[in-house]
Amino acid sequence: MRLSVAVFSLCLFCLPLCLMGQVRKSAEIPDTLRTRYEKMTTRRMERWERLIPDHYKWQFAGSIGVVSIGTGWTYGKKKQWETDVMLGFLPKFESEHNKVVLTLKQSYLPWRLRIKGSAWVVQPLSCSLFLSSVLNDKFWTREPDRYPKGYYGFSTRIRANLSLGQRIMFDIPDVSNWWVQDISLYYELGACDTDFCTFFGDRSIKFKEILSLAVGLKLHI
Repeated sequence: MRLSVAVFSLCLFCLPLCLMGQVRKSAEIPDTLRTRYEKMTTRRMERWERLIPDHYKWQFAGSIGVVSIGTGWTYGKKKQWETDVMLGFLPKFESEHNKVVLTLKQSYLPWRLRIKGSAWVVQPLSCSLFLSSVLNDKFWTREPDRYPKGYYGFSTRIRANLSLGQRIMFDIPDVSNWWVQDISLYYELGACDTDFCTFFGDRSIKFKEILSLAVGLKLHI
């Protein structure tokens, strides 16, 4: 399992760069030298380009592992939507083995406020919904037969999460030779479905006690 996770992680990060290289090669061919076949190939590559992930993320904590890495897509007229696929590492602590957490995350960032006369941009609100799954056989999606029906009432493998946060972004000038368009530092406060159930079911628990903090870095390529 560790080998398969490592291979998946390598493909996750290498594939975007390989595909971007192919697209850029096609784009560099002058129009006067292109044949009908080359033009058709270029159009196909442009369609594929939309599927190429355009950013990387590194995150600390946040209910998806102690440390997480991932890639994803930034899109929308104002680049206000993000979709991420991330892999997190969860140390064994009191359990028998270390674990890997797979996360699919959707984020919405409605505003971008540029600091006048600078390359800094503040994003005052980010809203995220994400599903996380622990890749371990001891966690289950359907309640095992050894428990009475409805004993748990939820899956131990899959968690639904909600988080809110803020970001500050440094917009790299176009004249730069960097392959990164911008760099963002962010934080998020969130909780999962079982945390919300616990909070609403037990009034002695304070809301701040169910929140988890995440701090991360995004590279937009």
